[in-house]
Amino acid sequence: MLVTRELLTRMGASAAHADRHLDALNAAMALHGIDTELRIAHFLAQVMHESGCLRLTEENLNYSAEGLRRVFRKYYRSDAEAAAHARQPEHIANRVYASRMGNGPESSGDGFRYRGRGLIQLTGKDNYRSFAQWCGADVVANPDWVAERYAVESAVYYWDRNAINALADVDDLGAITRRINGGLIGYEHRLELLRTAKRTLRELTAAGTVDTVAQPAVLQPSHRVGATQLMLRSAPVVADRTRIGVLNQGKEVQVLGPAGEPGWVRIRVSLSGLLREGVVAERYLQALPTSRGAATVPAAPAPAAALPAAHMQQDRADITRRRDGGRAYPLGEAGRPARAGGDAASLAASVSAIVDYLAVANPAHLRYKPAGSTTYCNIYATDLAYLCGVYLPRVWWTDRALLQLREGAQVAVEYGRTVRELNANSLYDWLEDHGPAFGWRREVELTALQAAANAGQVCVIVARRVDLNRPGHITAVVPETGDAKAVRSAEHEVLRPLESQAGTRNVLRGTPASAWWQGSRFQAFAFWRHP
Repeated sequence: MLVTRELLTRMGASAAHADRHLDALNAAMALHGIDTELRIAHFLAQVMHESGCLRLTEENLNYSAEGLRRVFRKYYRSDAEAAAHARQPEHIANRVYASRMGNGPESSGDGFRYRGRGLIQLTGKDNYRSFAQWCGADVVANPDWVAERYAVESAVYYWDRNAINALADVDDLGAITRRINGGLIGYEHRLELLRTAKRTLRELTAAGTVDTVAQPAVLQPSHRVGATQLMLRSAPVVADRTRIGVLNQGKEVQVLGPAGEPGWVRIRVSLSGLLREGVVAERYLQALPTSRGAATVPAAPAPAAALPAAHMQQDRADITRRRDGGRAYPLGEAGRPARAGGDAASLAASVSAIVDYLAVANPAHLRYKPAGSTTYCNIYATDLAYLCGVYLPRVWWTDRALLQLREGAQVAVEYGRTVRELNANSLYDWLEDHGPAFGWRREVELTALQAAANAGQVCVIVARRVDLNRPGHITAVVPETGDAKAVRSAEHEVLRPLESQAGTRNVLRGTPASAWWQGSRFQAFAFWRHP
């Protein structure tokens, strides 16, 4: 059995709602390969969010005027327009779903007729028509059947038709949410559900209650990068906002298919120890020999921290926020807080307390106070991570020490001989080279990064300078509070996250005026998070 009542109820469903859908879920998920831990967890996280924990099989469009302006601002551009349709689901659906997804104009009534139904809210006449062909039932003529008879099957159909198993295999919640929602609305709730599903599945699998199949091989290299460098992008558009990462010459990738625009293809690739999907310009790829392309390479497990963390002497009581010096050492003053908590809310509260404790903008805290052209973004970021129990190195092993460690030697921490200080440029490289081994995960969506911070994870944005003789920059993305929020678009996607930083100007909490990491002075940037 893949799904049990306990799994569904621990994710928030009532026993009655779990029992209503349990048999259909097990049958349809097994038939269509939603059967590994990652696939089950991602599928259920999306289903539970879209269906209100299995309560709803039909879209709730009973919006107030305020809700219409917030959620459907594109279709209700004035308060008067919103007030005219408030609490009238039929009028709302006909307006917001008109003339798209195969629907006719607003006057046709198709928007309401083919509104969201089923556990993943199948929406639009085109989707109903395609589902009818898939399931063999005329749900175009009888659209209510999607909610009444095929709630589970319609969700599995949509998942299967949009090849979402592949995204679940690489654990890409952002891409899955976009494919289902069209944006990232509700991302934080989906993330919370995903974490619950993963934890519960591990426990139930260990107890022998559920029986998942082994994670499939997910990377089958078919091409290599022929150009000196190739940009992996989130969409077939050359723009700063679509950059995911740089692929160097010779990097092997798996081509998945066309990307929707001529000359672009979707690929899967290993980046910083994690599998990612994106798009690249096809002309810069070279096909591997057929025998290589046919070979299946299993997904590598998360690397273990084979190298030890490096710290200068810890717990030195004289290393304080108010001291101007000793920055190679971790904070050691008495009474310093630590991250703690058993759930996302308590973890986030403890991270916020650490941010307040460090008080980076307090001029009395000389540890972070800029002195002329000398700034301390790296000191602040590593202090925050340290108090959160996450390793982000203030000092790291020299090349010679690394060689000795890899040969099995015991190496003592000696400043200048076996360890050296890392600036922001070096932290960019360290996260790329060693971060995954210490639990760091690269993120590609600002909305996902902010959601992780709001769940109590340690999150940073780091950028490397074009001129490596000048400092790069690193900031922490921190949990939102009642008074401090990220900047979001009308579609609720994060445009600029809530940051805390030291630098030329120290900021306790704030949003930047622009996406500073995309500036011309930086050659590369990355978003990272640590659970």
